[in-house]
Amino acid sequence: MTGLVALALLAAAAAPAPVPAVPALKAPGGVDRNQALNLARMVYQLAEQVAVTYVTPKPDHTRELIAAAVRGLYEETGADVPDKVKEALARAGTAVELVEVLTDVRVLLGDHPNLRGARSLFAAMNGFKHATDPLCGLYSARINSFASVDQDFGVGIELEGVVGMRWALYQVEQGVALGRYAPAGWFGPVQRAHELASPAGATWRVRRVIPGSPAQRAGIKPGDVVTHLNGSEVTPETANALFAQLANPSQAFDPATGRPKAQDRTLTFRRGDEKPFTATLRGEPYAPESAFGVLRTADDKWDCVLDREYKIGYIRLGPIETGLDAKFAEMMDGLVKQGCRALVLDLRWCPGGYVDPGTRIAGMFLKDNSVIAKMDYRNAAQAGTANEIRTPPGGGQFSTLPLVLLVGSETTGGGELIASALRDNDRCVVVGQRSVGRASVQNVRDAGFAGVQFRVTTGTSFRPNGKNRMRKPDSQPTDDWGIRPDEGLEVPVTADKSAELRRQADLHALRPADSREALPFDDPAADPYRLTALVYLRKHLGKK
Repeated sequence: MTGLVALALLAAAAAPAPVPAVPALKAPGGVDRNQALNLARMVYQLAEQVAVTYVTPKPDHTRELIAAAVRGLYEETGADVPDKVKEALARAGTAVELVEVLTDVRVLLGDHPNLRGARSLFAAMNGFKHATDPLCGLYSARINSFASVDQDFGVGIELEGVVGMRWALYQVEQGVALGRYAPAGWFGPVQRAHELASPAGATWRVRRVIPGSPAQRAGIKPGDVVTHLNGSEVTPETANALFAQLANPSQAFDPATGRPKAQDRTLTFRRGDEKPFTATLRGEPYAPESAFGVLRTADDKWDCVLDREYKIGYIRLGPIETGLDAKFAEMMDGLVKQGCRALVLDLRWCPGGYVDPGTRIAGMFLKDNSVIAKMDYRNAAQAGTANEIRTPPGGGQFSTLPLVLLVGSETTGGGELIASALRDNDRCVVVGQRSVGRASVQNVRDAGFAGVQFRVTTGTSFRPNGKNRMRKPDSQPTDDWGIRPDEGLEVPVTADKSAELRRQADLHALRPADSREALPFDDPAADPYRLTALVYLRKHLGKK
């Protein structure tokens, strides 16, 4: 026996141990060493993949990642990594020895409640962020192909708590409980599916409604509370079992086609002091909306004319989804038919998404062969792409249309890529506030258990002019990062005002087509960003 938990034998051995033991560490009970060894091997295998693909090559990166995994485990228990464990990591000279140290650490941490089930794997692998960057980490495969959806239960609502790692962990735990996945790297007993703690808790509050979904069409709003599922009340006693039904309802199949039937969910909602209301939401495939205009029409499309006198159009982009470019082109064609003379393209709350539709949207406003972005990959050949992104074929439809971009403190990633492409090619002016400054490119790797994926940064995107777009921890306000508004077109608003504008825009996007409710976002004069853009365009267009 070797390692941290075998001090006495190692101290008495005549020959030096592969990993010099650290003194006076006693292992608590409750952890099987074979389980810990299995976990350590899985973590090490992923560390090897990350080490050879991460954007910045580092010497001895696998060791650094294992040390970061150890840190992740200790952080989950609320403790710091002991100096003697750090010493053991520094002395480990081979893969076998690094695995041994990680095994010992997991045994030493014992049966801690924060490390039961799959939590140890999540803690260790998410610890890799300490040796890479905060964007690297585990995430679950989404229930569909859309970047903007975390878990919408097939009907278009996201509940508070049912996002990110909390939701990913629940998926793994439920998959193991139902026998879909083997309990690899698992610690402790496997609970029954209906007993798993609901990540939504006992109060199911809607945090987000997906535009274009059945929930949006039914008028559900953020802040609504689900009180009943299919007639059963959500209480502290029933929440776990009902959530299991909501997350994974019993599947029925159409006998004629053999295909799964759409799952209806009857939900009762409470909204403030209003009378509770019930909606039956059909769980069928839908395409989340991520392009919004000025007013929903009766046929559930968008009228995109912001100023009818000057014929100025307006389109706001959310997450850059697959197919967004086709929807955007359709909206632009509608504007052209109405004699559009200029466009306000709102990227304030565009968080990025998929690269291809984003480059096609930018390409609609650029001449052929224009540079959209410059790329720097750890391994360009491995990435399977060129070091420059240029306009795709078939673009340039609107290459002479006057254009104003709105950017703000939440414009991120793909939104910044579009903005920098248009600004550096002199195709627009930029109104607003400086953007986030995120230009990293992520790819995914199989984490080796339960279908969970690990996102790793493999490259960096630069502006077409070659300037940096990425804000780093030590970046200064005077450095090149993000997208700045043009001189004289800055919009000084407070963080509270920005948050309120986003809330208004979200409610505007969710208003059903048959609603006559007036909303603050209907008035561009109440939005300093859009007002500034309109004043600029009216001055430069003149009247016709």
